[in-house]
Amino acid sequence: MQITYPTKEADVAELSIDDKRIKYSIPPKIGTHQEVFQSLFADKRLKTAQGKEIVAYANGALCYRKNEWADQERIRFHTKNYLRFPVVLTIIPKREEFGELEGGMLVDLDLEGKGIEKQTEVPKELSEWKASEGGIFVKEQRIFVPYAQWYKEQWDEDNGAVIALCGGLEGAEALARTAEDSKRSDKPLWKIDVNNINAPEKRVPVLDGDGNRLLLDCDDHGCSRCGCGVGVLK
Repeated sequence: MQITYPTKEADVAELSIDDKRIKYSIPPKIGTHQEVFQSLFADKRLKTAQGKEIVAYANGALCYRKNEWADQERIRFHTKNYLRFPVVLTIIPKREEFGELEGGMLVDLDLEGKGIEKQTEVPKELSEWKASEGGIFVKEQRIFVPYAQWYKEQWDEDNGAVIALCGGLEGAEALARTAEDSKRSDKPLWKIDVNNINAPEKRVPVLDGDGNRLLLDCDDHGCSRCGCGVGVLK
């Protein structure tokens, strides 16, 4: 995944991902998970950034830091707001009754901004799911991350949660490079304790670049208005 930066344009932050030009509308939408993604969904000029596009935005703010990428009043990440992902997580208890899904995490796309109110179903088994890179499983637009692939204290490019959120292994590796290049050596993964819940619980994830860390928070209900969501010009 190669990230480059073209010329400056008003109200737009630009870069290229593997020679594909991306124009982000700035400032991003700010507010709760529902406010941010409902607003992006309603804006017909934009499509909601996902996966690698979110990683590249973080890279611009944390590593490139020139021209429009240096303007924190407009970019908002990292000193003003954290970044939101347009997905809903369903965290499954580490209990035998959930079979091969115990302790795992389901990732569902949430472009309409329903947040934890989004209806998600926990499957009984994974027989119809296809194994994918990084040890995750995919069925249509749903992703399942097994317990052993994500439930760790620190995240890295091999963590299934990062692979699922960042658009695949390439995106996860780019986020790890972003952490290294921005000198953020602390990469904590905050999460629900799957050993102490009895029923599946929903959360929405965020990326926080505070201080010397790059935090992936999978234990957030999305109610705070400190987050921002990025839109890409169509």
